[in-house]
Amino acid sequence: MNCLVCRKPMKVPWSPATLLKRDWVCPYCATMLTPLEQGCSRCGHPTEDGRTCDDCVRWLALGLDLTVRCLYVYDEAGANWLHRFKFSGDVALIGHVADVLKRTREPRVKYVPIPLSEERLLTRRFNQADVLARGIGPTHQLLSKAEVSSQRELGKEQRRHRPNPFAIHKTARCERIVLVDDVYTTGATLHQAAFTLKRAGYEEVSAVCLFRALNKSKTRPI
Repeated sequence: MNCLVCRKPMKVPWSPATLLKRDWVCPYCATMLTPLEQGCSRCGHPTEDGRTCDDCVRWLALGLDLTVRCLYVYDEAGANWLHRFKFSGDVALIGHVADVLKRTREPRVKYVPIPLSEERLLTRRFNQADVLARGIGPTHQLLSKAEVSSQRELGKEQRRHRPNPFAIHKTARCERIVLVDDVYTTGATLHQAAFTLKRAGYEEVSAVCLFRALNKSKTRPI
């Protein structure tokens, strides 16, 4: 048996359940992700005394108010994990973070994954945000996304001011909406999606993100 993350052989105790388990992660990789400690009350970025971080101050100045609960630091280990999950298609890795995701679940909430464009979905074959959202609670596909240039080539300011690619795909009755995505960097994606939902009449919108990229992080592009 090989670890899904590092691909190194690992020994596992045999039982009938062993044949069904698909999310084997070695003891080293099982503890590789760094939980995000308390910081900015709006996005979790480390700040002194929990003050609002500079990124969120800029969004508030634009009239955009969104609280995002981020779970892990997007460091090198986080980048390795996400690359396996997102680009290599090892969807079974959701089991590695299942308990943490479930602890974010709240009553009377609909979880809305950040969508991929049709072109990107055909290329990747699955939406990683949808897999994460289903690991939390009931989901609704309320948004659609137009194909735009990949954010991987854009700087922070370019990401923040890019055209809004989101539109309402369908409507649903719900008290609260929680957007779900994989990585929070500048917050452009989540703020634009939240703006689209609020403009459509959904007043209570927040978000959950698996990783929070730190300004000082030196990781591969997302």
